[in-house]
Amino acid sequence: MQIITLTTDWGTKDFFSGMVKAKLYSSIPNVQVVDITHDIEQYSMMNTAFVVKNACLNFPKGTIHIIDVNSFFDQEKDINFVVIEYNEQYFICADNKMPHSIFGDNCTSIIEITTYWDSNFYNFVAHDLFCKVATMIANGTPLEEIGYKRESLNKSQAIAPIYEENSIKANIMYIDSYGNAYLNVKYEEFMKVGQNRPFKVTLQSGIHKINELYSSYYDEEGYPDLIVTVSSTGYIQIAMKIASAEQLLRLRERDQVIITFN
Repeated sequence: MQIITLTTDWGTKDFFSGMVKAKLYSSIPNVQVVDITHDIEQYSMMNTAFVVKNACLNFPKGTIHIIDVNSFFDQEKDINFVVIEYNEQYFICADNKMPHSIFGDNCTSIIEITTYWDSNFYNFVAHDLFCKVATMIANGTPLEEIGYKRESLNKSQAIAPIYEENSIKANIMYIDSYGNAYLNVKYEEFMKVGQNRPFKVTLQSGIHKINELYSSYYDEEGYPDLIVTVSSTGYIQIAMKIASAEQLLRLRERDQVIITFN
């Protein structure tokens, strides 16, 4: 069985996902198409990288991933369409700096796609090119017949946290549908700086004093206004129970969050 995943910003109102799935099911025998999400914030490279990094990398060997977010061709900016081989899986997407923020320089191979589109109009790359490339890979076509090999991806400029003796300057890199905000700080890094000390979190809405890292959204004494916990991704998360931290605290992607330890 060939697995193909879809990660897009199409939403669910339109017919786009159905159109792509119809082409894949008609072209590849015994294919299983998995929707990772179609609700990426439109054109957001940071959202896309976070989702792919946490949802796609551990699929079985041979899985093909179609990523269609902000996918366009720009020869002047060297933005082309590529197949990336990583961990014996294949990722079909635009080389718009988003792939580098996922894979860095650790790809097994990078192929710039030169295969012709299935249309004379270039408005739906996932349907008219990515599906064709996925079918070729599923049928065993060597990557060298899909395009030519490149040595590197377009470099991203990722926002990195700043670690000091008593503080971490972080940024929000993803907000889920519950309004929980994921920081670009891993649990291990948080513990290394914090050393189990009480801390305060500075947001746009003000300063919030917190005495501990919560192990869950629940608390024996009720529901605290704001908690800091660790998401299943391993990243530090700002959350509220039965409320949206995004809405109540006016959180936005890329906002700076300062954690100061006592």
